Order: sequence, then structure tokens, then C-alpha cells
Amino acid sequence: MEKTLKIRDMELGTGMPKVCVPITGKDKAGILQETELALQAGADLIEWRADYYVDVDDVQKTAGLGRELRKKMGNKPILFTYRTEGTNDSIELEKYIRLNQSMVDAGDVDLLDIELFMGDEVCQDFCGYAHGKGKAVIISSHDFEKTPNEQEIVGRLCKMRTLGADVPKVAVMPKNAGDVLTLLSATNQYANAHADGPLITMSMKWLGGISRISGEIFGSALTFGSTMRVSAPGQLAIEDLKYILNVLHHSENQ
Repeated sequence: MEKTLKIRDMELGTGMPKVCVPITGKDKAGILQETELALQAGADLIEWRADYYVDVDDVQKTAGLGRELRKKMGNKPILFTYRTEGTNDSIELEKYIRLNQSMVDAGDVDLLDIELFMGDEVCQDFCGYAHGKGKAVIISSHDFEKTPNEQEIVGRLCKMRTLGADVPKVAVMPKNAGDVLTLLSATNQYANAHADGPLITMSMKWLGGISRISGEIFGSALTFGSTMRVSAPGQLAIEDLKYILNVLHHSENQ
């Protein structure tokens, strides 16, 4: 696998971390409005958080809204996510798999996020299914309680790649500055010793804010910025995030 991943007009894994805006609207109008705001703010891609969508159980409606998002996004990528970790949502495994497969079949999204804890077989099978239809997969792990040790984080990232992830993703909750350093050190270790493609990591809440802007230094290829509302603790407003990233990137090239 190449060190970078080309998705439409976006090349993930080179230069500044790409900025993704989570779309958390509950209905069609809200989702389209948030998408327009994300485009106006200069998002590189959007993450459609379908767990917020009230009609997500209606596969035809969900696929139809995906088509509308595709038209609005032009040649910018769409990441499709039904998040259960850290939310009050629960979904039957069969329904979770069917929903994600239906979005692969519809063809309008480019990346899909599958949660590692759904099981090795589910992750591996889904990666094979999505790759067969030309779609990329993020396998993700979110710990909203703590920060695992460095080797555990590196191990999870390695496992995700072994299961077929195009992009492994780990997000953790820090209790102190040392936890943030653990996440950054694990990111650096994986990026330099194991990575054969882009990865995404972050430490959450305000303590972990530095991890959301330091991807170019430590190895994380994508970060999340909000417009109307955050989808995880510690997300920065996209305008602030892009400003900081541009300042850091400009300083590097001086």
C-alpha cells in the first residue's frame, strides 16, 4: 500500500492534516445545511454521522440522501459513519452491517467507518466487501474513559491494518498531559515503524487539543473541525483549526 491514499481530489497522508467536518443534522434539511456550511468553511471532506439521522433505519431514504450529498460535495470525499462508541445509540449487528453494505452498494460515499469492537471477522469481511466495490475503509477504536498504554495503541493500529483497514483510527480520553504524550508517542512510533499508509489518531477534550493540530509532525493524516456543533469532546471550530494548521505549515516552510 502506498504511504498516501488518493480519494477523489484528496490525497490523504501528505502535507497538512486534512480537515473533516462532522455532519450531525437530524433531518435532511439540517444535514444539507451543515454540509453547505462545511463547504463554505473549506472542509476537505465531510463525515456524515448517520447515527444522528432520524430516518437512518429507512435504507432507501438514507441512500437517497447520500446521492444528494454527493451532488453537493462535487469531487470532495464523503465519509459515512454510524457511531455507537461513546453514544447512547445501540444497533443490532446485522442491521449495522446491512446499513454499511447498502451505502457501499449505493456508491455515493467514498469512505466508511467500521468500529473495531464489532469483531475481527466483521471488520475483515466488511473491508473485503467495500474494497470489492472500490470503497475505502477506516477501522476505528474510541476510548471515552481513558488512554491505553503506548503499546496497546500501537497494537490496535497494527491490528486494524491487518484486518484490512485502509486507514486505522484511534481516539482516546486523556486524564492528564502525560496521557496526551502517550497518544502522540504511539502515533509517532506507529507512523515510523509500522505504517504503510495514512492513519488517524487524537486525544480528546481540551487537554488533547494539541493532538488535533500536530498530525503533520507525529503522523496523523486527518483531523476533525466543527461548524454548528461538535461530534466529540475537544473538537475545534473549523475556522480556528484551519488557521492554526496554516500558521504551523507556513512556519515549517520558512
